[in-house]
Amino acid sequence: MAQGDKIIIPAMAAGFFSTLGSISKGVGNTLNFPEGMANVGGNGFGCLVPAITNWDPALAGNHDGTVAAMALGDNVYVYLVRQATGTAKWLASKNSTVPTGYDAGNSRKIGGFHFGRVRGVANRYITAYVPTIGIVPNSVWDLDHRPTCDPTGMAEVVPGGIWVDIYLNSEGAGIWPENVPVSAFGSTIIRNTIYSISDFHQLISNAGKRLPTVDEFRRYAEGAPGGLDASNDQAWSATTNTGPCTAGYVAKALSQYNIVDAVGNVWDWIDSHHDIGDVGGSVTPYVWDVAVVNVGKDAAIPRGSVYHAAWRAVVGGGVWNNGVLDGACCLNSNAFPWAANGSVGLRGVCGPKKHDA
Repeated sequence: MAQGDKIIIPAMAAGFFSTLGSISKGVGNTLNFPEGMANVGGNGFGCLVPAITNWDPALAGNHDGTVAAMALGDNVYVYLVRQATGTAKWLASKNSTVPTGYDAGNSRKIGGFHFGRVRGVANRYITAYVPTIGIVPNSVWDLDHRPTCDPTGMAEVVPGGIWVDIYLNSEGAGIWPENVPVSAFGSTIIRNTIYSISDFHQLISNAGKRLPTVDEFRRYAEGAPGGLDASNDQAWSATTNTGPCTAGYVAKALSQYNIVDAVGNVWDWIDSHHDIGDVGGSVTPYVWDVAVVNVGKDAAIPRGSVYHAAWRAVVGGGVWNNGVLDGACCLNSNAFPWAANGSVGLRGVCGPKKHDA
């Protein structure tokens, strides 16, 4: 080594993060942290990361004052904060940028989780089961184990594969066409009212997500109890309902992957388009149709025309007054992609962060 050369220890480099595994749920409402190294604060500020099991984010000293009590629908983030000893300390916060009392120079967001309802595979389709409330196991994420989009309000449905919004989306920050929808408990859900469902691809891509496929819907809805004609006990489905409920209103409306309202409430919009053409045995002619374009947020703007006979799409799960027809395998392949009737909602999916070979 020549005079003046520098030896670079990886953890001392800005942005470095490496652990022997992923953050995971522990016993009860606790987390397990693997050991490793991380940079906290930029070049020169490398820290050892201690391995801890069954770490309680609500315990005094483990949070910044915001996590002493956790409520249904909370999103909690875990940070590493730099210590003078060279070892970083884990700290929980409901703040999504920096924990209270710290700044970007001495803290770094490493992961998080959603505090919500949990059904799990062991209780799939059990109608008498009332889901527990706690850390959603498959919502736990960190810098290496996460979707490519913002992981807040999402759960991993296929290990190493798709992450899915836990809730039907509601309005977030921004204005059309740049507003970003969010997955949040207790919120008024986005429907195809002021939006056409043909606008949904724009909305969901603003969040860095995409629409689910039919097979992905069938996966994340698995294990959710079916609807009932005379009751909203298992899903928002009673035939007397006159409209949707807020996201997560029905406690039992939860799949085995802890995805909420995949059955009932409003249809989940699915990314599947087709033209059935010949309807009822008589050939339906293909025509240029501007009416299917002039709907939704940009209805007043000339945007061309669609040449179709019977353009259709697929929706899943059912709607608020479909009763026993609602269910985890309920699909409607006769949905109109341009409709703006208020019966369809929005949920996003996202792939996992890719690791370097």
